[in-house]
Amino acid sequence: MKRNSTTSPSALRAVMEWTVQRDERTCLDVAVERLNDRPIKESTYREYLSTLRVLGLDRVPFSEVNVRVLHNLLQRVPTDSTRRKHAINLRAALGVPVPCPAPSRRSYEDLPPVDVLRDVFETSRYRMWAFSMLFAGMRLGEACTRQELDGNVIMIGRQRLPDGSVTTAKTRGRVVVPGWFAEEYRRHDPNRSHNTVYVGIRRAGKRHGLPWLTPHVLRHVFATSLVEAGAHPEVLRRQMRHHNVSVSLGFYVHTSERDIRQVVEQAFPDG
Repeated sequence: MKRNSTTSPSALRAVMEWTVQRDERTCLDVAVERLNDRPIKESTYREYLSTLRVLGLDRVPFSEVNVRVLHNLLQRVPTDSTRRKHAINLRAALGVPVPCPAPSRRSYEDLPPVDVLRDVFETSRYRMWAFSMLFAGMRLGEACTRQELDGNVIMIGRQRLPDGSVTTAKTRGRVVVPGWFAEEYRRHDPNRSHNTVYVGIRRAGKRHGLPWLTPHVLRHVFATSLVEAGAHPEVLRRQMRHHNVSVSLGFYVHTSERDIRQVVEQAFPDG
């Protein structure tokens, strides 16, 4: 007797229920399922899930997400570097081939000196946030939450994410700061939103004819100022809280043509 290969009604219902269940998964559900099967560090795992929260995708049904939706959502992210970071995280967490912007290497030649930037923010309501980047080398998220202070040493270990949550800083370490700044920071309440401080610093720069001024530029000036003051590479690495001195020297120290001319003139004087 030939066996009937027709699927039974109960089996069809089971398949349909399973399909509906799969379609009702949120983006967070999908991400957790995918990432749990990968041998990644805990910090990387949290970083991927943080992108979902920041972009408001954690509770969105995965069935509503596609390349176009994610691409349009990423266009709301204000900076190219952050947009690229989120695109990479989405590809890893959700498996959706969202376009990833190419990395862009900005030119930081001829950065304004510290005194000029200090004047830019002296009367700004975001003065202490900008100074936290300019005189302590903090990243934006680190400047938006309270760090421990011991004398004139700030122990940086926390950061505020764009979604408002506070987590471990990208890199932790002790940073020596000027005594006057330490006293002001002791009285300072840094708890503000990521976006509010970013926009405030950009606006202050535009008012003073520096439309390219961002929090990250202030951190670059912090590093370059240390080098110009004669800081040893290891001092620079520790102040910047980098694991490798090559990062400090390769990405945060900038030499202009004027600097090169001065060195050549000193090495080969007329005569």
